[in-house]
Amino acid sequence: MLLAAGACKMRDPLGNRIGVVKGTYHNTTAKFNAYFNAKEIFRKDVTNFENSYSFSYSNILPLLKLPDESAAASMATNMDQVIEKCSKVIANHKASKWTDDAYLMVGKSYFYKGDFFNAAQTFQYIYNTFPNRDLKVEALAWVGLSKMQDKLTADAVTAFEMAEANLADAKKSEKFVLSAIAQFNINQKNYEKAANILERTVRSLKNEKPARAYFYYVLGQVLEKNEKYAEATNAFKQVQGLGITYELELAAKINAFKLTNLSEGGNTDDLVRKLNDLLKDDKNADYKDQIYFVLGAIAQRKNQIDSAVTLFSKSATNSDKNLNQKALSYSQIANIYFNKKDYDKARLYYDSTRTFVQRDLPDYDKIIQRSTKLNELIADIRTIDREDSLQRVASMPEAERNKIIDQQVTKIQNRIRESKLQENQFSTYYNTQAINRFDNTEGTGSTWYFYNHNAIAAGYNEFIRRWGNRQLEDNWRISSSQTFANNKLFDNDPAFDLEKMDPAQPEKIKSRLLGTLPLTPAKLDSSNLLKQQAALKLAAIYDNDLEEYNNAIKYYELAVNNPMELRNTDEVLYNLHRLYGLNGNNIKADAIKNRLINEYPASSYTAALRNPGATLAHTATQKQAEELYETAYTDFQNHEYEKVIEAHKKFQGAEANSSLKSQFALLATMAVGHTQKPQQFEAELRKVEAAFPNENAGKQAGMFIASIEKNRTEFETRTLALEGTSYATTTNAAIISKRFEEEKRNEEEQRKREEELAEAKSYFKKATPEAKYVLVVSVNNANANLNRIRLGIGQFNRSLFADKNYLHSSKTINNETQLISVSQFNDLETAKGYFRKFMDYRSDVVGLPDDKYNVFIITTDNFARLINQQTVEDYRNYFRINF
Repeated sequence: MLLAAGACKMRDPLGNRIGVVKGTYHNTTAKFNAYFNAKEIFRKDVTNFENSYSFSYSNILPLLKLPDESAAASMATNMDQVIEKCSKVIANHKASKWTDDAYLMVGKSYFYKGDFFNAAQTFQYIYNTFPNRDLKVEALAWVGLSKMQDKLTADAVTAFEMAEANLADAKKSEKFVLSAIAQFNINQKNYEKAANILERTVRSLKNEKPARAYFYYVLGQVLEKNEKYAEATNAFKQVQGLGITYELELAAKINAFKLTNLSEGGNTDDLVRKLNDLLKDDKNADYKDQIYFVLGAIAQRKNQIDSAVTLFSKSATNSDKNLNQKALSYSQIANIYFNKKDYDKARLYYDSTRTFVQRDLPDYDKIIQRSTKLNELIADIRTIDREDSLQRVASMPEAERNKIIDQQVTKIQNRIRESKLQENQFSTYYNTQAINRFDNTEGTGSTWYFYNHNAIAAGYNEFIRRWGNRQLEDNWRISSSQTFANNKLFDNDPAFDLEKMDPAQPEKIKSRLLGTLPLTPAKLDSSNLLKQQAALKLAAIYDNDLEEYNNAIKYYELAVNNPMELRNTDEVLYNLHRLYGLNGNNIKADAIKNRLINEYPASSYTAALRNPGATLAHTATQKQAEELYETAYTDFQNHEYEKVIEAHKKFQGAEANSSLKSQFALLATMAVGHTQKPQQFEAELRKVEAAFPNENAGKQAGMFIASIEKNRTEFETRTLALEGTSYATTTNAAIISKRFEEEKRNEEEQRKREEELAEAKSYFKKATPEAKYVLVVSVNNANANLNRIRLGIGQFNRSLFADKNYLHSSKTINNETQLISVSQFNDLETAKGYFRKFMDYRSDVVGLPDDKYNVFIITTDNFARLINQQTVEDYRNYFRINF
């Protein structure tokens, strides 16, 4: 029998099928070693994140639970482990059929740790390299999500359009791909497109009832946004009877009530009655927040503003578990006060919103920006009020001034005594046996706040110090602001601290008060300068952010007429001319124009007035700045990098927010990377990182720098910084594999060096093959009661290791550290297995915060040395490096 050509190459001299054996080996070891462990770490971390994800049924529900910045930061360590393990699969098992899965896991891990640039590059590589069509479409959807999270909208559109065009190939990943496309369109407020995708998704979920119910609910929300009320009502009704949670069913029922009323032109009284009936049903006790929110929205629609505020407040009060609903309710109240121009109250409610908000809340960025601006606005108003009050008192005759000062001293003495009295009463109360009955701990070992007397007292003292004695009432924080606003003298001084004053020394208090008054020319200049700076900031906020031109004029006038010299008077006059013109006051506008021309003939602002058609980049408004950026971004996509760099030069000084400034700076830096040498590109990246450390663009610049530092040798050989062979952007399989191999080799070499150094420095000895091990829990408190931990370890051993008869004992060393040891383990693998299981259950077993104890494994010989040397710190370092 003749063999096919080349078939003999598949067997060795003994007839073994070499290729098949080799492939089986790689498939098995890749799946059941590194890849399996990586997948478990990834699954557990993502599941924990998704289970803790908070959302509100009043918002459009998330189709995909995507991590915000804080969630990504908390997941980064585990995701790095996944990347490391999958890199081993890629480097060591190239023949494995799991290589493409490993790459996909790497991309997802980059995504969940918030490194969207490297995530997109990895998914793009998968699309370009592997033949599996289903995998290609899924990778495209992930590219789109990465670009979406990175706010690169045009790139995201391209990726999602390609994914949608190839949906026929997405047999396994169809649900995910459709969800990603729909989520993107919802985020872009393209509700018609989102509805079409959601309808397609529902049709594809014939046998998945809970999933269909969820998608029907989101479809109803999207159709409602598109004002298709009858269709939305029908979608919400489809949710019923699909085996869903009561919470989703109730939310669908509420929305169906509401939209039936709207689509049929019904009386809202009937809807209110139905909602109040739901409130009375005990079954809905946990869902009052949603019901009150809808009632608040109805009241707001009927222009019953006070009633709306009350109902939204009740929604927030009842949102103990659903923090996103609480945030949404607070944001509605904040918006009401903002629209009423009651910025002090709006600021406080926006602050409350920020406390609970997640990034998926609609208008998240607007809420954060408004909160920040209003805090700045109120602080600057208080600065001007305070300085006006102090100047007014300073200008009084001495006898009258002293009389006011003496009255203030008496008030301050009373406030200090009152706060001290409250503090003493509080301390006495919480030291009674009544509290001890509920305290099941001994000494001061309790970690729960309300069982810890010291923590409660400290919290109370801090509250009194900051807020004074407050009545227990709703909205105490907001109502308190009016009390303080009426007493502007001294109370608004940020350096004025009651806690540092003694009521028995009135002369010292008086001296402190007199010291705040601008009684000398130098202090008066400082006071006027503070007023002027605050006025300029207020004018800019009212002009650019709030578009309240009368107030902007008021504060620009205050700044320009201040006794202190103004460095940018020409710019302020230009803005006054513009604002008076917008207000239709042409007489004042012309007067300001003449003053600007006469006093500042050489100013660029004067040139702009003389030639109204000219564009001043440094006087551009936020809207103009956004248009400049959009044009530059289009030029960047068309590879016209010089235009981008030139546009950014013109953009300098524009009245844009920090987010836009940072994005434009990074865009220009990327253009530099395509046109300049590596050193210049890196220098520009470092400028962006330093200038915008808290903006996404600054963090992206930091990621680029980290990538450059990892690949320094290759990077510095380039002619242009962003050549096509960049490790960061390449889609070449050989180069990516080489990068993983180099990183692995460098990490192994670094680890070996650390182990050798640790061995040389330490009196702890490397374990022999026959060494026995113990596990140690080290508690950093000599007085902590260990009974709770010992009981926990006993229960842990009985539950999971009943057949092992492990023993535990305790010992105190160096008068400050208590050790509980569990022994003994006959080999390292057994010890490691116990350690891993212990770490999974440690919060239940130990019951202390993670920073209060350490857990490690140690040989019996080294344990004796540790006790002998009376130190744990050295062994912690030895353990970190060697285990």
